[in-house]
Amino acid sequence: MEHPPAQLPLKATGGDRREEEELSCGSREGNKQAARARSWGAGGSDLLASKARPERRFERSCDMGEQENNKIGGSGNDNAMAVDEAGAGAAANKGKSLGAADPRLQAISDAIRVVPHFPKPGIMFNDITELLLRPGVFRDAVDMFVERYRGMGIAAVAGIEARGFIFGPAIALAIGAKFIPLRKPKKLPGEVFSESYVLEYGMDCLEMHVGAIEPGERVVVVDDLVATGGTLSAAIRLLERAGANVVECACLIGLPKFKDFYKLNGKPVYILVESRK
Repeated sequence: MEHPPAQLPLKATGGDRREEEELSCGSREGNKQAARARSWGAGGSDLLASKARPERRFERSCDMGEQENNKIGGSGNDNAMAVDEAGAGAAANKGKSLGAADPRLQAISDAIRVVPHFPKPGIMFNDITELLLRPGVFRDAVDMFVERYRGMGIAAVAGIEARGFIFGPAIALAIGAKFIPLRKPKKLPGEVFSESYVLEYGMDCLEMHVGAIEPGERVVVVDDLVATGGTLSAAIRLLERAGANVVECACLIGLPKFKDFYKLNGKPVYILVESRK
């Protein structure tokens, strides 16, 4: 609905004439206003209402926005907390997707010594002895695995001889799981499962006690390093023969190709740092 037009000023042409015109104009304007009042239905109240409408529309849109927000997060304060948490979660996920480094990883990487041509010419051996001599760095490495697997329903941690025995038991204890040693041949008494595999410098075999795992139990396989993946593949096959559900393989060190959840025998491989040259 249109607003009433503004009254135009009159030209002054003398005192009497001015008064007559003012009275005449006033009378005519009064008649116009009365007519408009009758047409509007409430003596100009619609004019006030029309002036207020934009504000009411704004208020209505705010109310609708609050209602939508409340559907998502409850009351205003709760919703603000929910938005903040969602934003923080999104930022954290974005950081992970972009490869944002945990500050502990640099110290872990720095504590690994590379020994060339050991145990055979052409082999670059990643020695973790220095890491084990630094209690804080050693603890950080174990903690990062624990943080990943706690709450995932892991029933057992299987450690590959020998350096898998260093990290595996600590992780298992921290997440409330049992530890299963996967040993070299003729180290375990009694009945065992055996699985042979090819290394980059020869042949080897892993063995596990029969009855160490229950069918369907969720297992994480732990070792210090993954290079060709032959040892981990043998461990996966060995555990699956016993009925285990292998969830993931976890290694302290790995070649670059094993980053970003490289699959080995269909199982993801999780590593903390890349092998150094």
